[in-house]
This record gives sequence, C-alpha cells and structure tokens, in this order.
Amino acid sequence: MTAMNRGFTLIEMIISITLLAIVSLSIGSIIQYSMAIYVDTVDREELILQGRFVTERMNKEIRDTVPNSIQVNAEKNCIEWIPVINTAVYENLPMGPVRSDILRLLPEKPLNLNDRMVVMPSAAAVLFAEPSADGIGRVAIVSDRSPLSTEVPPTMINVPLTQLTTFEANSPARRLYIYQTPLAYCLEGSKLYRYSGYPLSRHELSPNGFSDGKRHLMAENIKHASFEIDQPSLVRNGLVKLQFVFNDNNEEVRLNHDVLIFNTP
Repeated sequence: MTAMNRGFTLIEMIISITLLAIVSLSIGSIIQYSMAIYVDTVDREELILQGRFVTERMNKEIRDTVPNSIQVNAEKNCIEWIPVINTAVYENLPMGPVRSDILRLLPEKPLNLNDRMVVMPSAAAVLFAEPSADGIGRVAIVSDRSPLSTEVPPTMINVPLTQLTTFEANSPARRLYIYQTPLAYCLEGSKLYRYSGYPLSRHELSPNGFSDGKRHLMAENIKHASFEIDQPSLVRNGLVKLQFVFNDNNEEVRLNHDVLIFNTP
C-alpha cells in the first residue's frame, strides 16, 4: 500500500475525537458563561431602570408639595404629602379681630369649588384638619369657582370662602398654597404602589387608610425600601431621603436618593 492511500489509524481518530470534544466543551463553557453574564447584565439594567423611574417620579412630585406636608409612617415604608395644585398672592389677609368670607387674590390658575387654601403651613396636621367652627386658623375653603381676571395684565379677584375666617399667621411674601387631596407611596411586600384620590379624612397612614383612592403599581422586585425626612431649619430647607434595594435573580441594586424640599412660606 502506498503512502497516498494510507488512512487514519484508530489511535489518530481517537486522539482527534478527544481533542474535538475538549475544544467543544471549552467553547460550550465559554458560551454558557457569556450567556450568564448577559442575563445578569440584563437583570441588573432592568432593576436600575426601575429604580431610576421611581426615584425620578417621586423626586418630581415631592418637590411640588405644600411646605411641611410630608409624613412618614413608623415603619418608614409609607410616605405621604399634599401636592400643590395652585398658588396665589393675596392683597390683605383678615387677621384677628377682623373676619372676612372673601379674599382678594391673584392666583396662578382659576380656583374651583372646595379648593383649600393655606397660609404659612406649619405642620401636616393643619392641612388635613377641617377648618375650625369659629373660622380661626390657617386654612380656608373656596365656596365657588373663581375664574381668572380677563384684564391684561391680570388683576386680583374676589374669592368667596365657605365661612367668615380670620387667619393666625401672615406670609412675608403674601403667598398662599392651594390643594385638594394627598398623595402617597407605600411598599407592600416586594411591590411599590402609588395612591391618589383618597380623602384628607383618611384614618391612618397605610394602604388600609388609602383604600378609598386609586392604586397604581410603580415598581416590583423590591427587597427593601425606606423613607426618612430631615426637617427644615432656619439655615436649610427640608430633605427627604429615599432608599431602595432591588433584587431579582440574585442580582441586587441599591439606590439612595435625596430630594430637597423648598419650604418657603
């Protein structure tokens, strides 16, 4: 038999098959490892996107809140505040012993029936409570719709109130805030929900207390969430600290976000 007609020997075939198996296993391991890295990266990116969406949404809403209206429950997994829906500058504020059921205002938007107005809000309890029967306090309720002035530039308008009112405090900037209903975020299990449209008369700061409102899922796969408030002082504004830990498929992402609150009365 000539050298040209010679085939592979059995040993050569075994060696070739062994080498091919080793190479295949190595390539398979590399592909499997690369796929695992890809899956982990995708999971992490999804958790980061969820966290960014929630923190940016909460940051925007918290910054548009009535001063001193933010509250956190004892477990620090529910946070609530009252959004500003309108603002106005007043001409003169009735203060004791003067009483009036009309305010002269220059509002940013038209006022509606049952809009609540507050001057120098000092605590959340003031905003949630009904105006006192004697009309003394910091909150008043609009008794009828009040459209904006049609003059250019706009002028102040008369806004009717539900009762004769005398205010306890005067704003240095003659500013008042207008609001209607609260807003809250709560962690339930591993999911974060947003609550809106529930009444100021809610009985507790918890999902049970928000049952009369609307509930929307904002994020899931949350291992831990915590909300804290650093109250304002004479030298700085208030600060809300948001802390989230997202976990999915053994991937964990921690997010800490601070929201500055402008508490200008």
